[in-house]
Amino acid sequence: MSLTKEILRITARYHPIGYSQLFEYLYNETVYGKKLNENSVRAIVKRMEKNGLIKKNGKKWLLTVNGGNNLEKRHLVIKKFLNPKDVMINRQKEKKLIIIFDIPEKKKKYREWLRTELIGYGFSLVQKSVWFGPPLPKEFVEYLGEAGLLKYVKFFKASERDLI
Repeated sequence: MSLTKEILRITARYHPIGYSQLFEYLYNETVYGKKLNENSVRAIVKRMEKNGLIKKNGKKWLLTVNGGNNLEKRHLVIKKFLNPKDVMINRQKEKKLIIIFDIPEKKKKYREWLRTELIGYGFSLVQKSVWFGPPLPKEFVEYLGEAGLLKYVKFFKASERDLI
């Protein structure tokens, strides 16, 4: 995920947000082990402001309409299935499915999308790229095929007692 996209996502979710909060969020949330330089974050934020993606309101940054549209456009390629209101319901469902995937780096956005969707469907991480959760809707699995991801994903039926 690009730093610009991540800043847009954070600003959309937590706005208004200040430099220190933004830097702390980015620094603590970096999943790839990269340590972000505060000067880099400041430079990217200034560039985003110049491009009209975010604007300053006092000491806080807000997502602009243009920034929201930019973020939306970045997500148009991948279909969203899950309603956030259903997340808690999905966590209560009986877990019967193990999913293992190895999606290549050039399809990284699909890999990130799949992780997010699996969490929303009530899946738990067993180990990297191995998830355990309830059965998935047929439409979701069909979309994996349409997106060319099924060749990277394996499904196994299991129950809690089957796991050691």
